[in-house]
Amino acid sequence: AVLVLSHAAANAMVERGRGAILNVSSVAALMASGPYSAHKAWVRTFTEALAVELRGTGVTATVLQPGFVHTEFHERGGIDMSALPEVAWLNADDVVAAALADVRRGVVISTPSLRYQLASGLVRTLPRAAVRALGNYRARLAGASNEHPEDEQ
Repeated sequence: AVLVLSHAAANAMVERGRGAILNVSSVAALMASGPYSAHKAWVRTFTEALAVELRGTGVTATVLQPGFVHTEFHERGGIDMSALPEVAWLNADDVVAAALADVRRGVVISTPSLRYQLASGLVRTLPRAAVRALGNYRARLAGASNEHPEDEQ
């Protein structure tokens, strides 16, 4: 849906000479923790490429990559997040406000909150084995096992 809707919206907006597209990814895009992370990584990469394609048209593309946000997402998915400390959670209204401010400024990658900006920067500098270990930790918080023997190397 992201691909089809983004291109449809982009075409209409380019014809008008203005507009903004906001796609939702996650800081999970930087982790190695299953299909969710893989999909969110695709959304991030796609939106970055779309932003490049739209340069100079009056249309922008922004990808939102929040961390954990207080919504019904985890509950509806049957994911127990009770082990995650409150400091890790973001307020949904704050995430929306930050994302819209970044869209207005033409920011391509919007990461609300300093703590997730710092965490994202750190993850991008880590060796991939460490990123996989963090993915395993994140999966265990959610009650899943994502462990792989090669992560011990």
